[in-house]
Amino acid sequence: MPVNSFESYPMTWKPVLDKNSSKPIYIMLSDLLKEDILNGILTPGTKLPPQRELADYLDINLSTVTRAFKLCEQRGLICSVMGSGTFASSDAATRGMLVIHDAREKTIEMGAILPNPDISEIATDYLKQMTKDPDFYKLLQYASTDYDELQVKAAKRWLGYLKIDSDKEHIAFSTGSQNGIFSVLASLFKEGDKIATTEVTYPGLKMAAKILGIQVVPMPYYEGKLTRKSLEYVDKNYNISGFYFIPDFNNPSGERMDLETRKMIAAYCEEKHRPFLEDGIYTLFQPEPLPPISHFSKQYGIFIASVSKIMSPGLRLAVLHIPGEFRKPVADTLYAMEITPPALMMQLFTRLVNSGKFDRIRELRIAELVERNRLFDEICGDCDTVGNTYSPIRWLKLRENDKRVPTRFEQEMREKGVRIYSAERFVVGNAAIPKAVRVSLISEHDPEKYERGLRLLKESYYFSE
Repeated sequence: MPVNSFESYPMTWKPVLDKNSSKPIYIMLSDLLKEDILNGILTPGTKLPPQRELADYLDINLSTVTRAFKLCEQRGLICSVMGSGTFASSDAATRGMLVIHDAREKTIEMGAILPNPDISEIATDYLKQMTKDPDFYKLLQYASTDYDELQVKAAKRWLGYLKIDSDKEHIAFSTGSQNGIFSVLASLFKEGDKIATTEVTYPGLKMAAKILGIQVVPMPYYEGKLTRKSLEYVDKNYNISGFYFIPDFNNPSGERMDLETRKMIAAYCEEKHRPFLEDGIYTLFQPEPLPPISHFSKQYGIFIASVSKIMSPGLRLAVLHIPGEFRKPVADTLYAMEITPPALMMQLFTRLVNSGKFDRIRELRIAELVERNRLFDEICGDCDTVGNTYSPIRWLKLRENDKRVPTRFEQEMREKGVRIYSAERFVVGNAAIPKAVRVSLISEHDPEKYERGLRLLKESYYFSE
């Protein structure tokens, strides 16, 4: 009989094990924890009982509880902080996948991030020309894993826009940024490892890590920004194996990292021998981007440069710059996942970049973005937001006296026919949920609907219950 089984024992969680179940006890315990989190019995941020006390309460071995907690960590359900305890993750009950826009819906789309297809006509017209080539049929075969001179030239030029000096030995292509992210995580980290990122981040990173059994933990901010102290904190308290950053218009918070912070991160990772994954998904929306973190870290910075977000959503391609020792394992994982990206997409990208036609596409994208931000500021300029002239997203902070949680605000906007995304979808680990929502400025391609969406957004922002 457990000594701590009396009814009044002060524990935040008192699971009841089914003695007739054939499941291993650690599996049963982890499933109960999952159910209680998803059903709202354990709310985000709840501190769980110490493992030894829970084992005592349930009259089971401590190793069984430890095993159950470890499994729950890998599932992203709980987050352990050295010296503080174990907590229900803030995002444990949140749906990670963002809805893919359906053009048949009448919704004003300000959730998903989708470039205007009209600008993509430059790529479409070029593709039509390519179909007239006598050897076009070859582009429906597998692409070669040994990139040719023109493909390398295009990749180097692409990375050059981003102030990354690369060469054939450090370049790889993936079928979109998501595949690139998954491949880097799968090749450089193992199940049970922990990587650190900002307190809110791209959900695709969290989903990939969850599948691989890698825990994503949040870095605290000091004086409103990432500092060396932030990196040291997660190193000390989580024993992390690497980092993930979006330095330009962090998704979803819209923050842009200053030059000194980039240099600080690079120096820290070089000093501590920590690899980091740098996602330049929105960097090319800026006419003159700052040098990336990877520019200052030649050994540890893996840089992913998306093609689809700036060129065309259907052009599922990304260019990776990978330092020497990481190049082969990442390339091998990419091959195992996809063999190669489609030859047709590789050739279209190569020709658009090498011919200079991408320069025109980028120019049009930036001009559209400037106009979208101008209209946002005109209508919602007095709202509290993060973002600037070249940001494709705005992080809208709800007012202090607004009693609504972000999910409620998202739902109310959805009922008005406008899709946005709440902070809960992006929060990492046991970080506090910001009282904010993400608004996409480039997804609703109808100018009249976009303006109507902004006015509905402002109306809801100032609504008081």
